[in-house]
Amino acid sequence: MIALEKVALALGEFSLRDITLHISKGEYLVVMGPSGAGKTVLLETIAGLRIPDTGKITVNQRDMDGVPPEHRGTALVYQDYSLFPHMTAFENIAFGLKMQKKPAPEIRERVDSLLADFGISSLKDRYPGSLSGGEQQRVAIARALAVRPEILLLDEPFAALDPRTREECMRMMMRVKKSRNLTILQVSHSREEAYGISDRVALIIDGSIVQTGSAEDILLTPQTVAAARYAGIENIFRGKVLSCDGTFSSLDIDGCQITIKDKAPVGEWVTIGIAGEYVSLVEEPQGTRDAVLNTISGIVTDILTMEHSVKIHIKGVLSLMAVIQRNSGLTRLPLYGEHRLVVFHPEDAHLLEEGV
Repeated sequence: MIALEKVALALGEFSLRDITLHISKGEYLVVMGPSGAGKTVLLETIAGLRIPDTGKITVNQRDMDGVPPEHRGTALVYQDYSLFPHMTAFENIAFGLKMQKKPAPEIRERVDSLLADFGISSLKDRYPGSLSGGEQQRVAIARALAVRPEILLLDEPFAALDPRTREECMRMMMRVKKSRNLTILQVSHSREEAYGISDRVALIIDGSIVQTGSAEDILLTPQTVAAARYAGIENIFRGKVLSCDGTFSSLDIDGCQITIKDKAPVGEWVTIGIAGEYVSLVEEPQGTRDAVLNTISGIVTDILTMEHSVKIHIKGVLSLMAVIQRNSGLTRLPLYGEHRLVVFHPEDAHLLEEGV
């Protein structure tokens, strides 16, 4: 549906760098990355609002070079929704159709249909200033869909919404995608949105796509150090490879020996990441059946209770963070100063590439 091949664009000190990305028809792709990484610029380049210096963009195998935004079959909705404040909801939604010089009866029928689909028919005569964030968002997306694009580009559309409204809007977008067979690219910082609505996630850092895959791939098994830091991987360590049997490698990290299920060159220094979700806490050794586990002794030094999880820092020869789900069935969380064994499987420690 959409193909970007080595797309590059310089904007002052920032640049998109050799972006290669393929999006299938009907796919819901969530674009994630740090602030200033180029997420919005990427959407604007696909939409034709920015012209790449080099590279090629095709939509339905049609080269977009020289094709103006209004002829690309795309619609872009910004984070602030960009509604016209002097126009009613009905007039905002009808705007693109009027620019296309559609007949008045067709405009009225299409706008009324969208108002009904989005559950905002009662708001059609109200102005954006009197609408809630969720209502404005519905109007903005309805306006984008009025011109019947094949591709919908959304720039953090749920960022300003409260959790309940965000969840309702996520469900709404899933219905919209399915009913209209849309291809959707959505910029987001939200892990919930990545897991809840995406078919696939693309991670952009410093103007480059560094990884694509499922939300779990991106957020739990990132491939680079920079990606791991963005994903919030709590445990990142650098160590020297002591041995490798072709399947498992043994590392020395600050005097602590760790086994990973990966091949690494003996004598080299490597970096590994371990998501806190893969780290467990136990009070006693698990016995010979779990001898393959990495086991580290330590003391609880910090506990941070989140909405769905508890982050527990254990300081030992190697200090690690464990992320325990609050519904995990653990009968009692440890207390400050208590001794615990930190355990994780070799396959849950992943080699990370340097750079972005």
